[in-house]
Amino acid sequence: MRPLRRNQRKPRVHGHAVILFTIGETTFAISASAVSEIQSLAEMKSIPQRQFGKVRHTLEREGRRYWVVDANVQFGILPTHSSRVLLLSESPVAVKVDGIERMTEIVRMLPLPKAFQGDEQNWYAGLAVIDGKVMPVVNPAGFLSHHELNALEESELRMVQTAETAEATA
Repeated sequence: MRPLRRNQRKPRVHGHAVILFTIGETTFAISASAVSEIQSLAEMKSIPQRQFGKVRHTLEREGRRYWVVDANVQFGILPTHSSRVLLLSESPVAVKVDGIERMTEIVRMLPLPKAFQGDEQNWYAGLAVIDGKVMPVVNPAGFLSHHELNALEESELRMVQTAETAEATA
């Protein structure tokens, strides 16, 4: 008599979906759930204020305005040729990147080493090993702080009020 075989398959380990994007020669990962949409640069509009050097454009999408963060400036990477914008789902922030590599899964995220100091601790949620390469996993909340978002909103409001006052006196 043959013994009954129990299901001997290894249980599948569920991963976390991430989008791999590039800036120059560096590849980053971001949680797929943090990105609501990927767009071309066509709909971006320049903004005159330079309050934060990393925000030079806005983008309107379905009645919502996004502040576009230049990822090169954010991460201190020399200027490159951006082609896409990641619209974040939890905030009015979009991120200008060079390209989208692909979507994949990570099973485990490693904590940041102590060598990551200052702003880097806000920029990254951790590290992941994908296809044998260590990649930083971006913290979506690290692109613009609440203080920066409020300052951008106030700056835009002042510009609108100044324009309305100029029109009223003309």
